[in-house]
Amino acid sequence: MNLGSGWNRRSFLSMLAAATGNLLSPSRLNAEGMFSKKGKPAIPPVDGHPIVPITTGLGSTGDIYAELGVTPLININGTVTVIGGSVMRPEVMELMRQGNQHFVLINELEVAAGKFIAKLCKSPEGYTGLVTAGAAAAMVVGYAGMMTEDLEARITSCPDVSGFPRTEVIIQKSHRYPFDHQIRQTGAKLIEVETREEMIAAINPKTLAIHFTNILSDRGKVSGPETVAIAKAHNIYTFNDASADVPPKERLWEYPALGFDMVTFSGGKDICGPQASGVLIGKEELIRWAMLNMSPQEDRIGRPCKVGKETIFALLKALELFVNQDYDAVLKMYDSRAQVITDAIKKFGVTALPREFNPQALGNVTPHYSWHIEPAKLKITGPEVMQKLADTRPIGIGSMGAGASGLRGRNPDAPEKPTSERRRRPSDPSVFGCALCQIKDGEHKIIADRLVQIFSEAPKA
Repeated sequence: MNLGSGWNRRSFLSMLAAATGNLLSPSRLNAEGMFSKKGKPAIPPVDGHPIVPITTGLGSTGDIYAELGVTPLININGTVTVIGGSVMRPEVMELMRQGNQHFVLINELEVAAGKFIAKLCKSPEGYTGLVTAGAAAAMVVGYAGMMTEDLEARITSCPDVSGFPRTEVIIQKSHRYPFDHQIRQTGAKLIEVETREEMIAAINPKTLAIHFTNILSDRGKVSGPETVAIAKAHNIYTFNDASADVPPKERLWEYPALGFDMVTFSGGKDICGPQASGVLIGKEELIRWAMLNMSPQEDRIGRPCKVGKETIFALLKALELFVNQDYDAVLKMYDSRAQVITDAIKKFGVTALPREFNPQALGNVTPHYSWHIEPAKLKITGPEVMQKLADTRPIGIGSMGAGASGLRGRNPDAPEKPTSERRRRPSDPSVFGCALCQIKDGEHKIIADRLVQIFSEAPKA
């Protein structure tokens, strides 16, 4: 398996010599050469350090994964955080590099980025955006901002909210999920309800907001528009966690347009921005309060929610590419990759099933491709195929056995066979499948070749 790139030492050094020779010329090393008469930069900005080949230590072999002794993966799982989320496009990586060119006031950059987001995402009048350290971080700073407003004494005491006037957040019982921990860590108290009548009855002078978990909205008895209407009638806030709920891209502006005061999306899923990035879209005053509760400000609950200048620029580019993409063309690309796999394994009696894709699904709107193994021809099951793919080396294909929620602590009181409420596809032992939305160019051929090997070695029925 060839993992090398098209770079070679000669082309690299030639490029380096040309770049550094140009940058270090006398005309570029004095103030007159760097600025025009109007005081504006006359040359393009450059990285603070020249690009250099790594000849010793970490990275010198070109395979940092092998140097650390960890196994890289071909991602056939989808945008799962525990395996790295998504792959950034070259343009996004370039914006990350350009973001490293200068120092900048992070707060000033965030305000400018927020305006860019609001315009790109067609946000309602009076709304703006904020780049956060993921959607979970957006929840922390968003809810902290709602409770503290712009009062420094509250900001520095959070999550001790004992003296705060409003600290209760209403949530439908069916909307409880692992990420409501981010609400609770601010000191807010969750109040569970089930019906519209219970939601209204739960509102009192301590009520701050109603939380809406978008991906679970079909499990609740109160819809998004109903939630917004109830909150507006009682002068409380609404927060919609739509982390994994794009595509379709229209949701970036449809959910704020419904009237939610704050909506968050992950930047590291299908938007394909930096993994530790998120987008928070909300009313300008609320976004300002959220900023007051996050890095680079000190002595506040959101200080660990740090977003670097490089991440901000990269996220903006990823969002721009996402909004402007032709998703029909993207689907055709996925289909063509799946067809390569189908063509390679059909000689074994393995046939493709119809693509599973619901563009209006609530979240994780990702095409899924499946294949059926004819039991009369091969004595191998779908789960066995997936395990063999995961066991592939030097690059694993998928992550069989990796829990989506990551490492778990010890629970002596847990049942021997805990039940999972995760939504899973019906299990058919003769079927295996995968998502192809996060594989890189050429990796579908690696998958096809590995499957040919697996089926060639499988016992015949």
